[in-house]
Amino acid sequence: MQVRGVVDGRRMRGEQRRSELLRATLAVIERDGVAGVSHRAVAAAADVSVASITYHYPTLDDLLVAALTWAADDLTAELDARGSELGARPADELARLIEHSLVRRRGRTLALYELYLYAARRPDLRESAGAWLEPLTEIARAFTADPHKARLLVAALDGLLVQALIGAREVDRADFAALLDVLR
Repeated sequence: MQVRGVVDGRRMRGEQRRSELLRATLAVIERDGVAGVSHRAVAAAADVSVASITYHYPTLDDLLVAALTWAADDLTAELDARGSELGARPADELARLIEHSLVRRRGRTLALYELYLYAARRPDLRESAGAWLEPLTEIARAFTADPHKARLLVAALDGLLVQALIGAREVDRADFAALLDVLR
């Protein structure tokens, strides 16, 4: 029994360390973009040795795929919880959800888009990059039964998010009402 406790404790500490490293990776991406990610930069951000990172993530691709997957899983959990809150005023709820991604979780949203665009050049990352669209598509399905329209809503939301991230436009709640009207 005691041996099992030691193994479980090590596993738990390992998971905790991996989460810390992935948080640090996202912080580096938020600050410097994907091009700024290196084992040394992440080690500095996490305040650990480079050996600690390379033990868990031997290559930068391993680290970037894990960061993308981890951030997408975090987004999925959050959107699943918030998606169930869509009520009588879906446009307002959708606007709140997007504003949350742009204000309270701006860093994660920016890092996800950095990784998302990085995957455009890296075919081996495309599956991981595409996975983070699923939670958005699930929420879009709450507004329309037509799968094609749901994908178009996600594409429109993607565009709004990117434009807002680069400061090209402000998020306007009227945009969401207009988008949902198009779906009807």
